[in-house]
Amino acid sequence: MVKLKNILYNSVTVSLPKNIIQFFLGFVLYWLVFGSFDVFTLGIALAGFLLAYSAVYFFNDVIDYEEDKRDEDKRGWKLVACGILTKRGACILGCSFALAGLILSSLVNGWFLGIMLTLLFLNFLHSSPYTKLKRRVIPTTINMTAIEFLKYSIGWFAFTGDLLRFPFWIIMTFSLVYTGIYLIYKFRFRGNMIRDNKLLLGSIAFLTALSYALSVTLYPFALPLIILLAASVVLIMLSMGVGRKFRFMNWLWIEFVILPLVIIAFLLLSVPFVDQANAELTETIGEYKETVYKKLPDDVVTGLENLSKPAYESLDDVQEDVINITVNLSTLTAPGSSTNK
Repeated sequence: MVKLKNILYNSVTVSLPKNIIQFFLGFVLYWLVFGSFDVFTLGIALAGFLLAYSAVYFFNDVIDYEEDKRDEDKRGWKLVACGILTKRGACILGCSFALAGLILSSLVNGWFLGIMLTLLFLNFLHSSPYTKLKRRVIPTTINMTAIEFLKYSIGWFAFTGDLLRFPFWIIMTFSLVYTGIYLIYKFRFRGNMIRDNKLLLGSIAFLTALSYALSVTLYPFALPLIILLAASVVLIMLSMGVGRKFRFMNWLWIEFVILPLVIIAFLLLSVPFVDQANAELTETIGEYKETVYKKLPDDVVTGLENLSKPAYESLDDVQEDVINITVNLSTLTAPGSSTNK
């Protein structure tokens, strides 16, 4: 019998706040850069994303049924594992959510729909018993980082295809942090597990630090990023103090407490004196950067500057190049072409 607890507390609803915040990071960054947005587009894009992505959890519950029903914790919030929902019912709900979400996504723009389709495909690779990506650490790391990067940036691409002002390194920072935390939670990294995977975890830590440093120096959001770093360190220490093991409740702590800080920190820039303080801090960092650049070799400076310059100005340029390459390839391989004479 379905209870109110099952409706409020399940794999879809538990992940809903996290997905909303991830969508809003891209949106808030877009709003801060461009200064305005269309409310109708925001509503349609958010609804399309949440509906389509919720399908992932239904299918994941079906695939992980045997494993979940043996886990006392997961039986409390996995509807298929606890017997509230049949596998067939979960598949029907998943397909319904995906279809409704994709229809709404198609009303936003073509790139938004494309990102949603890519997200569903990458999640299929992650959970599918045929690929078994989530059973392997390295494939999970790569795939999860790609999934989170798209989720954190989809709010941006709901409104624009602009790549010149797209905060790539900020999105990458959050994606790497999320992936690192997911690996600790999913694979229960501790003790020998950490030592056995120290190269991987060290690489993630290094790339995260690098992308964070680039985010602070390249974009006009230095103050929110510094606030987030300080607050996250304090909150994670408090969270880990609950127990030595990284338990499910620690994951919820991060989802419901730390993730909202991401949006709050950036929204603080709408307060005039905070915006002024951020502008002054950004200017100071820029001056220090220029001083450091003067002491570095020209090749190093050029390389650092290229990190902030995307290969394309917009997604439309990407599409144009893809079309041109496709046309050229079809011309070369077409029967009767000059290469076949």
